[in-house]
Amino acid sequence: MIDHPGRLVLRLLFVLAFCGTWHLAYAANAGDGVDQRAAKAALLKAYPGLFTIKGNVLTWTDGTTMVWDDGKKRDAEALLESPDIEDMFRYVYPKAAAGALVPAEDFDPGRIRNEDFFEKLYGASAAEVGKHIANVKWLPKLGKKTVQVTKVFGIDELLGKVSDALEAMPAELSRYGLKPGGGFVWRPIAGTNRLSVHSFGAAFDINVGFSDYWYNNRNKSNPKGPIPYKNRIPLPIVDLFEQNGFIWGGRWYHYDTMHFEYRPELLLYKNSG
Repeated sequence: MIDHPGRLVLRLLFVLAFCGTWHLAYAANAGDGVDQRAAKAALLKAYPGLFTIKGNVLTWTDGTTMVWDDGKKRDAEALLESPDIEDMFRYVYPKAAAGALVPAEDFDPGRIRNEDFFEKLYGASAAEVGKHIANVKWLPKLGKKTVQVTKVFGIDELLGKVSDALEAMPAELSRYGLKPGGGFVWRPIAGTNRLSVHSFGAAFDINVGFSDYWYNNRNKSNPKGPIPYKNRIPLPIVDLFEQNGFIWGGRWYHYDTMHFEYRPELLLYKNSG
């Protein structure tokens, strides 16, 4: 049986419409690789009771709202300069248990930070953050140093636990904590206008003497070329920090191996894809 030309046109339009709808639905779900449900769950669990997330809006208990995902596509540089909250989960942080790894180019899990979100967590000025800063005795039996971090989320107590556990480790490990670089300092990241997590009292540099920093090891004749990876911080120490909610800057392509910062959401986040 031969279809009437009009029917063929209608069938063709139906097929095109169906295919077009499927394509748009697929594109909406493809996104940027972030597992939306897992990312939201990790953030809510990491900072309980401070906000809710419904759809594309994060609402703080005081009524302040923030956009979860602004829909903008960002390259590696833009992810650092102007990320939305969802962008912070662009990369899955590999824990110490994954072993020694060389990060792929621009793989910086944790280096992407939405500054408005962090200011809401810890304070938007040095004075505001300073109200919650506490002194922590770091390796009191060995190095007798004092470092300053925030009391928010019990970070001072968590760092104290790290100190106690590290001090109890064999000397070949505990020695890596003898020259700490410090904690709270309100300052931008070197060479940028972005606030360092040290500004919020939520970061700690374990040892300047064993530090390796990407900027110092880049190819100075070709700054855009590959960055050779270097690290001297043992993974058992990294694991110790992770057990207490801190991630390690040695997992970044733009690495900072003495750097640890409190980011429990990234330790909780697992991408089901």
